Amino acid sequence: MKKVSLLLLSILFVSFGFGQEIVCAWTFDDLTGNNSGASNTAKVIASNPAWGAGTLYADGTNGSDDLNNGPSPEINAFNGSTLNDPRDEAVATKDLAIVNTTANGKGVVFKFSTTGYQNLMLSYAQRGTATGFSSETWSYSTDGVNFTELQTLTGTNVTTYTLREVSLSSVVALNDAAVVYIRLSVDGCTSGSGNNRIDNVVFRANMSGPDVYAPVITSHSVESATTMKLNFNEGLDAATAQNTANYQIDNGAGISAATLSGNQVTLTFSPALSEGIAYTLVVNNVADVTGNVMSPDTLAFTYGVSEEFQVANIAALRAKWTDALDINGTHFGNDVYKLTGNVIVTGINDSYRHQIFIQDATGAIVIDDPNGKITTSLETGDEITGLYGTLTDYYGLLQFAVTEDYNAPALSIYNDVAPLTVTLAELQNVEYMNAHQCELIRMETAKINPLTSNMFENGKKYTLTQNGQTGNGLWIHFYNIEGLTGEQIPSQPTNLTGVNKISYGEYYLIPRTGFDLGTDVPNYLNENDLDVYPNPAADRLTVSLRTDQFQVTQMAVYDLNGRLVLSQPVSDNQLTLNVGQLSSGSYFLRLSDGKFSVTTKFVKK
Repeated sequence: MKKVSLLLLSILFVSFGFGQEIVCAWTFDDLTGNNSGASNTAKVIASNPAWGAGTLYADGTNGSDDLNNGPSPEINAFNGSTLNDPRDEAVATKDLAIVNTTANGKGVVFKFSTTGYQNLMLSYAQRGTATGFSSETWSYSTDGVNFTELQTLTGTNVTTYTLREVSLSSVVALNDAAVVYIRLSVDGCTSGSGNNRIDNVVFRANMSGPDVYAPVITSHSVESATTMKLNFNEGLDAATAQNTANYQIDNGAGISAATLSGNQVTLTFSPALSEGIAYTLVVNNVADVTGNVMSPDTLAFTYGVSEEFQVANIAALRAKWTDALDINGTHFGNDVYKLTGNVIVTGINDSYRHQIFIQDATGAIVIDDPNGKITTSLETGDEITGLYGTLTDYYGLLQFAVTEDYNAPALSIYNDVAPLTVTLAELQNVEYMNAHQCELIRMETAKINPLTSNMFENGKKYTLTQNGQTGNGLWIHFYNIEGLTGEQIPSQPTNLTGVNKISYGEYYLIPRTGFDLGTDVPNYLNENDLDVYPNPAADRLTVSLRTDQFQVTQMAVYDLNGRLVLSQPVSDNQLTLNVGQLSSGSYFLRLSDGKFSVTTKFVKK
């Protein structure tokens, strides 16, 4: 069975009940758009004529907002999806996109009639961008003026199409209505190019009349290893909905509780689900409030990622990208992988998309984390494991885009990674460097050639000379190195260290700190700049700095195995730590200013 990444994102499964028909649908076949400049996308869009008569408004009428389709557009159209396509032969034509931070809080409105129908349901295909809208809010109205909020969906800035569903069946006012207005509002966009896209918007309902239909599961989502939520199309009888005997699951998992809230049942698993295992859940004998009892409904899913999508090392992860890397564009992968092996952090770039370089014995890759899903405070030398993400080819640079929140402490700290020694000729050889992409590299006895000044200038690329030959190769701006801009460029050849990064087909040695630039570059802070006393310490440990260039914000203590045992924020540089609760022995003390750190050793009596 292929992966269903339910641990990382709530994937919705839609199974509409017997007797439901399409009331109105939008497939956006004829829209036009432009990825740059004015979009010229229509702001009044008719529904697909094969199913009902309806109109989508984005022009400021019928409760909608007037979305700009001129310069800096707020409405656009991109390539669509076949997901949720109501046609017998699905066609991926166009989708409808809401774009730009200026569209935060704005919305479009679907207007149609439900005469002859009841128990309205909505389903649609949705995707976004990493900086797109993080929430979608659905509201309804019967007059186009006064709207009532139905549901807010979060986590909508995903980069692949996902099937989403909203139940409107509990809203009696939408049954047999001559006209209804359904509004979609978006929020949380963080860039001008950020967007959310919808396609194949389908409204379904039952024919009007007495309720003779049993309840059906409209969606399910696995929230964690112990929690799953089932959404139904109508209100349920509490006794049957909360009877755990009506829910059966296989492969060693168990159900200890079923809790009803509105149209939603939350199942609690005990024993918990195991990652990578395919499960089958059978739901039976659950009734609605009028006594209609459902027949068995079977849901098949895999919690987390299946074994096929778990990789033991970076080489195995990189091997999952089977296409040639392309320096001419960006190409997104859809599959979520789990990196199960241990890796070492070799570089961190908080100033650009929170990128983190990681390496193991098999290779290296850069983590792309613009949304800050990695909340653990990592530093160079930290050992980590268990990252989830997708692969992206960004103009020839293979990136691992993190998709799951990561807050686990480092497995160990202060791990050294021996850099790969390269020559200037190898640095200019794309084929050679592509085989060592993102690795920590070192160039010996190389001279940095000044530009307009003998001082380092931020945001500049410098050529390198080695053994009388000159080429490109040093890019200072990438890490925006603190304390380097304005400092003297070494006049003599030096040893250079940094991570290996590609930019449009050229490779660069990217220094991480001033230490990577060898001689004649001032150090930021080292162990000799501080005193720790008393050492050994019985209860309280005090740190005194011999410099005012380091504003400490965090103190942390690690045991000799690199496990964090004590952590304390710092204000006003009051560097006193209570270590009385620690066991006797030796420890590492790390002081950090949020970007750089210095470490020393002490003994607890």
